[in-house]
Amino acid sequence: MWMYNLSIFLSLFKLVFCIQQTTLQIIILIIGFGFLPVAYANSDQDPFPDIPFQVFSHFIMNQFGHGISLSTVLMILFSMTNNPDLLNLHARQQYGEAIHNKTGWIKSLATALINRLGQTQDTLFQVDERQSKLSPNEITTSIALKLHKLSKILNLHPYDEEGKFQGKLKPISDKAIEPVHIICPSSMECETKNCAGHTIHKSTRDRDISKVVLIKGTKIYEDVPVLAGKCPQCSTIYHADHERSSDLMNNPKRLYLNSAKLLKVGQQIWVDRTFSRSVLNAAYNFHGSTSAFVAFWNMSFGSETSTIKISRRHVWQTFVQESLRKVASVCGFDLELPDNLPIDEVTKQAFEILGENGLIRSANKHACSECTHDYKSVADILPETDDPASVIGVDENHEVPGFAGENRDDPIAVMDGNVIHSTDSDDDPMDGNISSGSDISSDFHHQIESVDRTYHKVQMVVMDGIVMGPKRCAFNDCTQDLVNYTTGVFCADHEALRGNICHVQTCNNPKADGIRTCYGHQNLWRSHIVRFGRSSYLGIQRLLRRSEEERQPWLPARTHNAQPHDEELLPGNTSKTYFIAPRSYCVETITLPCGVVVAWTKFAKAESPTNILNFLDNVFPDAESRPDYVCIDKACQVLRHAVASDKWNIWKRTTRFIVDSYHYINHRETDYLCRKYCNPAPLNGSAPNLVVVENDRAGQPHFKRAFNTQACEQFNAWVGGFESILCKMTGSNFNWFLHVMIFMHTLQVICKQEEKKMTDEDEEYEIEIANEEEYM
Repeated sequence: MWMYNLSIFLSLFKLVFCIQQTTLQIIILIIGFGFLPVAYANSDQDPFPDIPFQVFSHFIMNQFGHGISLSTVLMILFSMTNNPDLLNLHARQQYGEAIHNKTGWIKSLATALINRLGQTQDTLFQVDERQSKLSPNEITTSIALKLHKLSKILNLHPYDEEGKFQGKLKPISDKAIEPVHIICPSSMECETKNCAGHTIHKSTRDRDISKVVLIKGTKIYEDVPVLAGKCPQCSTIYHADHERSSDLMNNPKRLYLNSAKLLKVGQQIWVDRTFSRSVLNAAYNFHGSTSAFVAFWNMSFGSETSTIKISRRHVWQTFVQESLRKVASVCGFDLELPDNLPIDEVTKQAFEILGENGLIRSANKHACSECTHDYKSVADILPETDDPASVIGVDENHEVPGFAGENRDDPIAVMDGNVIHSTDSDDDPMDGNISSGSDISSDFHHQIESVDRTYHKVQMVVMDGIVMGPKRCAFNDCTQDLVNYTTGVFCADHEALRGNICHVQTCNNPKADGIRTCYGHQNLWRSHIVRFGRSSYLGIQRLLRRSEEERQPWLPARTHNAQPHDEELLPGNTSKTYFIAPRSYCVETITLPCGVVVAWTKFAKAESPTNILNFLDNVFPDAESRPDYVCIDKACQVLRHAVASDKWNIWKRTTRFIVDSYHYINHRETDYLCRKYCNPAPLNGSAPNLVVVENDRAGQPHFKRAFNTQACEQFNAWVGGFESILCKMTGSNFNWFLHVMIFMHTLQVICKQEEKKMTDEDEEYEIEIANEEEYM
């Protein structure tokens, strides 16, 4: 056909050159182009049925009962428009082998409607149809016939009245019936106490009404008006997501509404809470960055022809707006900040108010069967060994290695001789012979003199750190945030002090143009640029790791001393320049054995015993709040430091420091203090609250650790997935993002613990019922 049209066009084109009149030439060319083959872009949707309402109303009143509700009518209408494929199948079978109007396809839709309506299905019948006397099959057939007629009325039928195929039905577009959205305050009246519920007047003038883009779930609505209200009595301005008022000094304040349904995340973009929650949940569950979510959403829900695209700034703004409301609502707090703050300042002040120095409010007073046990004064089963250095899971039916170290100093026994027995005798119980009270745990309950232990619950916390952190000021011992995270190396104070001075520590000459040193030290800067300027951070880390692991001669060797893990920074590691901003050393967490995080903090330079004890003092300031056990992989070092710094007198009455089993079996042979006081699960029964007895499937009893001492390791494996996101953040964003993720993680763990408790209770109840029925 297209070859025929092309031949006609060529004939007309030749005719043009035989005609002198210009106007006639143009007319003939236009006619000729009409015969050219054209590729039509067919829409992938059909328009919504556009029939007169009177026709639709007349059909409803004649086919269904007079008592049918509006919701039922709309449900039937949208059931028809949302099932075009089923209507295609029904129509094809209707005009197929045998013409009939009640196919199995349309009867299935009728059955689904009946199931949905339940007891109100009688409104689909008129009085003279006597629905009560119809069989279930007759009811389905009758409704199916009505649906068939409705499809014809709505033009949802691929065949015309003569049975000619007009084209397959496509999904029905709902563009024509989209509602008109207006963004306005959700408060009905002024909520200021002194106003006594005064009405709110529209404060936005008609000429000032802005039109924005609204994202609800995955749908985009354009040209949505935004209105604000104002209380004429107190002058509080009400917006859809916040309230604006002034304090006594007339400084504008913004109250972030936890109940807001819509959030402003850009100059011209608003989103609903479904969208904002998806951003928060994507970050938590998928370790997704803002860039990843932007790419996902734009590729999945953004239109290729639309100019509306969300950006990383929109997603980060959404994350902040949703997260601060989530944390504030759980804490029962309404966050109020100065108005018109930049987003970085919002996260900074939100963390100062809601972050509570790393304390996780949702974990307050949490107690479950995995992290809290009833106090026991004696072991459940008599021990099979008398060696206090034996540990469960390792030394059953094995000989415990003896102490092979040279130093048997016991500062605790010297300092606390009335509680802990000295080991000056030749018959040292830690060499394999036990005597009463040789282990700290045997007299542990006597140390807590001021607490009634009769109904006491024993609780443990687990501590550990993961090496990651934001950049911090490069100046000597300063740990403040950078003033410029892109190219800066100093905080605001030290930027003013040394920002224009050569970045070599011993030089006070002014910087040269375009470099960070003076002209005398420009070779140092050039060497730095050659080594680091063209390589990414991850590339440098990979290169250094390969040089350590592979030891190939062509790979660069590290010339500086590596900082041992958990130790203070070595003097030789101090940089001589201020070219690169260092990072905080690690994130330290205190976790319950069930996985609930109690608190977190950053250690700037090392996971040292000093920092650990200070962290514990901040989280557990009094004796009533302190746990019975603190498990940390360097508990022996912390214990030794506590004795040396006189903090042992504070902690000894309430808490015992223990290590994890892996550390203990590798350290008990050489460290006497660790061997004697830090056993995580003694096999000799000297610490009954660290060991429980369970029966296996055969009914045989066996020992088991009472607490999960690997909780922090498991948490670090999860939180480490955020490292690639966190390492690119500013200090304030780092703090807020990590706090929100830990806060959500704690909520999830608590929720799972509650579900597990309910499941266990249901199982116990079913067992009790079964036992009662057995004896009846």
